[in-house]
Amino acid sequence: MRVREDLCGLRRRTVALALVITVSLLGLYLRLADLQLRTAPHWRQLALNNRLRRIPVPAERGRIYDRAGRILAENTAAYNLLLFPNEPRRLDETILFLARLGLGPAAELDGRIRSITRTSLAPIVVGEDLSWEQVTRIRAHQSDHPELVVVGGFRRHYPHGPLTSHAVGHLRPVRREELEEAGGRRATMLVGAVGVEALAEPVLAGRDGERKVVVNAVGRQLGVVEEIPPVPGSDLTLTLDLDLQRAAAEALGEDTGGVVALDPRNGAIRAYYSSPGFDPNLFSGRLSPAAWNTLRNDPAHPLQDRCIQGLYPPGSTIKPFYALAGLSTGATTPSWSVSCRGAVQLFGHTFRCWRRGGHGRVALERSLEVSCDVYYYTLGVRLGIETMASWLGSFGFGHPTGIHLPSERRGLVGTPEWARTVRHRSWYPGTTVSVAIGQGPLLVTPLQLARAYAALANGGTLVIPHLFDTGEERGPLRLDLDPDLLHRVVRGLTEVVHGPEGTARSLSRLPVAGKTGTAQVARLQEGRKVEELDRRLRHHALFVGWEPLDAPSLVVAVVVEHGASGGGRAAPAAGLVFAAGLEADPHMGETAGGEASFPPPSGIH
Repeated sequence: MRVREDLCGLRRRTVALALVITVSLLGLYLRLADLQLRTAPHWRQLALNNRLRRIPVPAERGRIYDRAGRILAENTAAYNLLLFPNEPRRLDETILFLARLGLGPAAELDGRIRSITRTSLAPIVVGEDLSWEQVTRIRAHQSDHPELVVVGGFRRHYPHGPLTSHAVGHLRPVRREELEEAGGRRATMLVGAVGVEALAEPVLAGRDGERKVVVNAVGRQLGVVEEIPPVPGSDLTLTLDLDLQRAAAEALGEDTGGVVALDPRNGAIRAYYSSPGFDPNLFSGRLSPAAWNTLRNDPAHPLQDRCIQGLYPPGSTIKPFYALAGLSTGATTPSWSVSCRGAVQLFGHTFRCWRRGGHGRVALERSLEVSCDVYYYTLGVRLGIETMASWLGSFGFGHPTGIHLPSERRGLVGTPEWARTVRHRSWYPGTTVSVAIGQGPLLVTPLQLARAYAALANGGTLVIPHLFDTGEERGPLRLDLDPDLLHRVVRGLTEVVHGPEGTARSLSRLPVAGKTGTAQVARLQEGRKVEELDRRLRHHALFVGWEPLDAPSLVVAVVVEHGASGGGRAAPAAGLVFAAGLEADPHMGETAGGEASFPPPSGIH
């Protein structure tokens, strides 16, 4: 019998096997080529990271001083804990370890770390300002958690806490868009949020360095490969005077409000205090949600900077500018007078003076001394709202002051155009009468008031308020004021303090001129006293003035929310700041003969 071998099936299987092997080898070769050519830099970097660590070396932030060299913001040495997000072997165990260290609840740590590790390979700060006990525990467990490393750093410290919180400001974490805009910033950096810290960020912030180190499998450092030293920030000296700042805080006490004191010759701010303040040291590290909610929900709004964000009706403190407008435009003369019987009929309505019995015959200087409302009702009608608004605008009301602090508000000077575009209604003549005594659609900040009064004190120059020398060429604005007419108004403001009927006679022992103001919050019923109202319904109290009389060098603006009376509350508060100014400069109240024309007060109540 003949046997025939059929090799076709074997050949087919051999070809198929060879084809599979060829395709597999080709795929392997292509993958190797991809690894060696296209993705080689990526894997080379990962391999390098397995033995090298880039540890940031934080730069020391510049210190901040007051004008006498007293520290307002400094840095203290601190230990921080970093986690390298591409290295954890057992992240859950690491998070539990961090929670046992007291760095926060495990759930909060887990959410924060995982959200960052998805977007960054840079080391994460998971602990700040560590205690020595925490440092030793971390180092004792270094082999269990090699992705953790303790590094030296700095923590911002504000020794005066709430006293300088709004002027100096505080820090905040850098935002994602800021990381993209400016290279060299880390996601864990803190930058200026408000106040001088924000305004002078380019000066105060240095440039972080970096240290490349070799580590072993358990994260222990074996040596330094390369080091780029940090560049510290520059120190900054402010125009602020800590003594006047303390006097401003004492003046407001537990009340809410703002105090600004500045030099009318150049705009240098000597005191800048908003009450209540807050502890800026809370923001020097990671602010817990509970602490943030406490600050944010505080009904007293301590985070609000009332010096530039508080908007108040100016009340009678606005009257000197209308008096000057009347004289300058010819609407009035120094001898023009009105008869005040306690009320006046205008546009079919009765507008009452603050003194129910009236002031009798009142001319320019006495109108300021006694703050007669009827005089200014009548003057407002003569001037008209357009002229009044124009003059207020020339003194800076309704505009930023130029201090460039974050979140400064412009204020409001109402006009018929504003009424049409914002309120969608016509301007009523009675509104002009209200604006004439600093009520109605007219809102100012304490800093705007201080700046405007500085122009009255220095002879007509609108200075640029500043807390430090910015190096910018921003000259003051010279207003075209008639010296003789301005002198008439200044004489009236001097009589406010030193005249027999002045509304701020409590300051008569000081070389001060100025104006009180009481801004109505709620309508006072007939026969009721403002002190009988609930605190939140009482009038705001204001005083703005300057010292000394012959050569003004300090303007003080005080606003006390719900302080009831400008003469009874705000003027004595300003007196404390003026007295501190005299103490800081004993020659302020001297005459040419060398004797003090106004002795400092023994006490102001």
